[in-house]
This record gives sequence, C-alpha cells and structure tokens, in this order.
Amino acid sequence: MWKPALLFSVISAMSPPLTLGAGKLLQVLDGKQLNAEWLSSVLLAAYRNGQQPLPSTDVASLEVVMGTERLWPQSHSAQLRLDLVGKQHPAFLYLKKVIARDMPAKSAQALRRDLISNRVEARFYEEFSVELRSRGVQLLQAPLVQERLSCLDLDIQTNEDEEQLLRQGGLVLLLECVDENYTQTSPLTFEQATATLSMLADFHAAAWEDHTLLTKASDRLHSTGGYWELDRRGRPELENLKPNWDHYLKTFHSEAPDLLSKPSIRRLAERLESVAVWVSSQLKPAPTDSFATLMHGDAKAMNMFLPATGSSRKPILIDFQWTGVGFGMSDVAMHLTHSVHVSALRDGGEEQLVRLYYDSLVSTLRAPAKAVDASLKLSKPFSFEQAWHLYRLAFVDYARMVVCTFFKDASPEAFQARAQKENVGFVYRDVEASLHYLEMVDRHLEYVETSAENCERSTPRKDACVIE
Repeated sequence: MWKPALLFSVISAMSPPLTLGAGKLLQVLDGKQLNAEWLSSVLLAAYRNGQQPLPSTDVASLEVVMGTERLWPQSHSAQLRLDLVGKQHPAFLYLKKVIARDMPAKSAQALRRDLISNRVEARFYEEFSVELRSRGVQLLQAPLVQERLSCLDLDIQTNEDEEQLLRQGGLVLLLECVDENYTQTSPLTFEQATATLSMLADFHAAAWEDHTLLTKASDRLHSTGGYWELDRRGRPELENLKPNWDHYLKTFHSEAPDLLSKPSIRRLAERLESVAVWVSSQLKPAPTDSFATLMHGDAKAMNMFLPATGSSRKPILIDFQWTGVGFGMSDVAMHLTHSVHVSALRDGGEEQLVRLYYDSLVSTLRAPAKAVDASLKLSKPFSFEQAWHLYRLAFVDYARMVVCTFFKDASPEAFQARAQKENVGFVYRDVEASLHYLEMVDRHLEYVETSAENCERSTPRKDACVIE
C-alpha cells in the first residue's frame, strides 16, 4: 500500500538527497543481491507470518524504480517494481536500508542512539505489528526485516572501539506501499486532526493496560517511548533552554511586544527547567501502571498517511523508531504542537480536539471484543479530567524539547526559509503559530507548576500524576 514518493518528500525537508546506484542499493546485509528468486522465498515466509501484502509470492523480476533511489544521511531507500508470475500488473514494495558505516560522523553515543531506534522499528514490525493489526490497528505489512545490530549488546571499553563495532551494524526493511488514495500533509486542519487523533486512539486502545504486551515492549522496544524523553536526550541539554529563549525574545520582540514582555513569558525558560525533571518522571509509566499503553513516540503528521477526502478508510501510522511504553497523551500533545494548524487550536479548539481523542479512545475501549481484545477493557475508569491532566503534563514536557532544540536559530527569516518544509514542526516555521503556542505553553505551564508544588516529591509517581 505504501507510495514512497510521498515519504521522500518528507525526508527532503531535512537534507538534500544523493543518487545511489541500484546495484549497491539491492545488496542485502550478507552482501548478496536482492533478486527475484530470493525475494520469492522472502515473500513466502512473510505469507506464513502474516506479513505478505502482495497478490502473489512468485516474483518473475524486480528492479529499482529509477528516480526514487536515495542516499540519506541516516538511511538508503527506494521503491521496487516487481513483476509477479501470472499477474498482469506490477506490484511495488518500499525498501529501506540503514548501513552504519555510511552514516555521517558522530559520537559513539549518538550513533548508538540512532541504531537503537532503528532496531526498535525492526522489532516493532517483526514482533508487534501482526498482533496490533489483529486488534484493529491500521499498519503496513513488512515482508522482510533483516537486521545486524547485535553490536548494540556488546560490552565495549572505549568510545573508539565502540564506534568501530557499531559501524558494522545494519538493517534492511521491505514494507508495503500505499496507493494513490492516500496523501501526506502538514499542518492539519481541524477535520484532518480529528481523523489522525482517532487513529492514535485506536493505536493506544490496542495495547491499553495490556501488562503482558507492555512488559514485552519495555524490554524489546523503548522502556519509555518518545524521541524527546528527557533521560534519552540527556539532562545537560537543559542548558540550552536559557540561551535559546533569550535569543527568541530578542529576535521576535517586535512581532509581539506585549506578549513577549509579560513576566511569565520572559521567565519561560527558567520555568520549564524548574519542572522538567518532575514532569518527565510523571510521564514514565511502568508496564503495569494504570492507563499505560504503547505510544508511537514521533506522532507528527508526516508519519501518517491520510485517506482521500470522502474515503471511508482510516489514516495509517508509520515510522516506529521511538515507540515504547508511555501515556497516549504524550503522542496527542506532540501531535497538536507539531502538526496542527493554529486556526484549529484557537478559541477552544485545542481542548475540543483532546476531547475528541478521549471520546474515541474510550469508545474503542468499550467496543465489542472483535475490535479490541477482551482483556484490554478499562480496568479502572479513565475520566476526561485525568486525560486532560496527563495532556497538560505532556504538553509542557514536549515544550522543553521545542525550546531546547527547535528554537535554537528561531527568527522570522529562519521560519520563512522552512515555511514549506512539512516535516518541520509548524510552531517553528510559522510566526503566528509560534506566538500562539507560547500562550498555550504559558497556560499549561502555570497548571503544571501548581501541580508540582502540591505534590510531595516523595510521593510515588503513579499516585502523583493521576487526578483521582
């Protein structure tokens, strides 16, 4: 089902592509060429595992669709055209390769973090996606998951030795292609956000309080999902808050002098830093905690395929590199911040969208077992007040990431330069959206500050973070 040309438009917002020869691209990890005979055996095995999306497993020939092959800093990718025996029309698959030796120079720590995230995606498709599809989640099938990342488990003494070993790692994925009835876009309208939030609700409902699945996810994926998770990023990153914010205040003052002169706004960086560790601790549920689920961890609009207007199909979620245990509201907060147009959030739109997500989630959790496994019912009532509390914590948690990282070079000129880059968060490429976002941060941060003050630091996290 996947139409990779759309995905290429996503990545091109980050860095320019380089053409890659088809011969090298079709090499799998053992150095062999991906040919028709080998791919036929792969598709047959995928059929037995519930991961075969094509009308046949018998491949007569295959080729790279010229013009789709790309060499990105983090991965190689291309669309493959397959001729199937006895079939009139060609079929297509999406090929993604991660070859550590071809990745840009970086520290061993950063390289490890990137490779771990790719292994998480491989494990998600190989160990979790079939079960989640059986529970009603719309996911692409993955006929091939081939990884060579055991280097991540070795005990290495020096950074030099670690990088040398990590550079031997690699990953090959073959994924289903979407058809022309899907599209990608960002930012989203209110109506589009309603559809994507319903999709996220389905995803979260499928693993809701499933202790067995979440315990496995904690071990095999990320113990806490989200690329912005504070311990994953490193607490020293908090040192970026004040200089980035001082730069923003100076650069944008003429755009909104009244707003940016407010004392609470001027102290935004200090306020975010003061609650950052506490907020992060509130959003790290154990697999057995109330309301814990599987969170996507990078729920931006460009990791979603939207069906054509008028279609009864549901959106499709992709890219599971940062998936792990968490609260669904962390995905919702990141999604509304990154990918929803400011016009959809004004005049109560933000809370209305959160309510629509909440209603969809609770409706799915209460649905017949044919949609969600019978064991995944609400073991404990989940009120909107509890959901809104978790959303506000998550909103502030992601705001820390925005100011720490994405406001580094903030300016009207920088925003204009990336205004059309859909993969970039809307609040750091649109001035109006950015200024309205600050009002939202200020409001949610005031609530979080009060919550933190009212919570004894010795109180267990699971008791402190939930409104009873």
